[in-house]
Amino acid sequence: MVKVRFAPSPTGHLHVGNAKTALLNCLFAMSRQGKLVLRIEDTDMERSNASYEKSILDDLTWLGIAWDEGPLRQTERFDIYRNYVKILLDKGAAYKCFCSQDELERVREASLKKKEPPRYSGVCRNLSEKEVSNLEQSERPYVVRFKSLYKAIPFIDGIHGEIQFPRDHVDDFILMKQGLTPSYNFAVTIDDMIMNITHVIRGADHISNTPKQIMLFEAFGEAPPQYAHHSLLVGEDKKPLSKRHGATRIKDFREMGILPEALRNYLGTIGRNVKKEIMDMTEMSEDFSLDSLSRADSVFDMEKLYWFNKEYMKHIPLETLLGELDLPPQYGDRVAVLRENTATLNEMKEYLSIFDKSDISEEGLSTLDRIAPPEGFIAILKVVIAHHGDASSFDTIVNTLALRNELKKKDIFMVLRIFLTGRKSGPPLREIFQMIPKEIIIQRINTYLTLRNGETKA
Repeated sequence: MVKVRFAPSPTGHLHVGNAKTALLNCLFAMSRQGKLVLRIEDTDMERSNASYEKSILDDLTWLGIAWDEGPLRQTERFDIYRNYVKILLDKGAAYKCFCSQDELERVREASLKKKEPPRYSGVCRNLSEKEVSNLEQSERPYVVRFKSLYKAIPFIDGIHGEIQFPRDHVDDFILMKQGLTPSYNFAVTIDDMIMNITHVIRGADHISNTPKQIMLFEAFGEAPPQYAHHSLLVGEDKKPLSKRHGATRIKDFREMGILPEALRNYLGTIGRNVKKEIMDMTEMSEDFSLDSLSRADSVFDMEKLYWFNKEYMKHIPLETLLGELDLPPQYGDRVAVLRENTATLNEMKEYLSIFDKSDISEEGLSTLDRIAPPEGFIAILKVVIAHHGDASSFDTIVNTLALRNELKKKDIFMVLRIFLTGRKSGPPLREIFQMIPKEIIIQRINTYLTLRNGETKA
């Protein structure tokens, strides 16, 4: 049976790139009738935080990504890692390293001066049993290192094809840190092994970790899982997506008013060859294969995300949209008429204010000042009052005002839009005209008159 895992570190909120990894694993498991394990990699004791773990779980649930096992936490499994490192020590596949941090730093600086990659020199690799015993009796701190196999490591990546690392790529890396807490690569490998993970689908930034993990599987006499490294999300500058590019956390997108269905759809199709763009989870899983994933990094396009969100805003059930907006059913007519013209929930909430608030945007005020509607144009208000509530009255208003030739027709529409909604753009005026309370329209016109020439009455 196919078994995959998503393994976030609770050192921050869920990043959109990690959410993509979670979604791809979920889709792969669904496509193969397999299982997804949620594993919390919290061995970074200083930076890990329970509040971040909760935030990650909440964001995954919000996105509609379900897991079959977990969450399993590495900090609850230290005894397991210590038992497995003992196996390697007993087999002679690992050794205790007593080098101090100062000694390691001197070696590192010397390598950098020679323009060589920093590598462990192996000075403790061949210590005798007596030397090790003496150092232990002196209570000298130590770490446990893996005895590198020093051989080329080839593997078939499910996305990139054949990849081969040279024999000197992996040095004697640390398995257990001081205090016998596991290193990232050791804990990951042990977890993947005993959880029977069949496929590891993760970002391309983890490719360099793969040979270390394959070596460990070999040391335990176990076959490694199949690895597939998907492309990364980058900004317009082709650099890894980070907060300098704007919103990057799932939390950010939620606060912006992005629908979970839209973000999930975008993340499930970006960097993929797909049969169509708008798909739900079932459709995306049925269309999913590792072959469909591009090797090239994908530019995260906010405008494309807005497009997805606008499509979902238009087509999801009205009850669902009201629920996302936390609005009662009586707002249904207003939301229905606005949904065609809004890209986010926040934009929808802003437009909903035109029915209840008489403010005019700065852009609207500037436009009115430019057009400078004549004093006689206040007849707009009289016509609005006379015909308000009549669905056919909007055309009557426009035609009546056009006959006066006080303004060009396009300016009439713009002035009407601003007096009716307080905005330069928005939903079709004909559809919302009778929905806006006339008291709000009167207040809005009075607001403008007061600002322009001190009048207080329409």
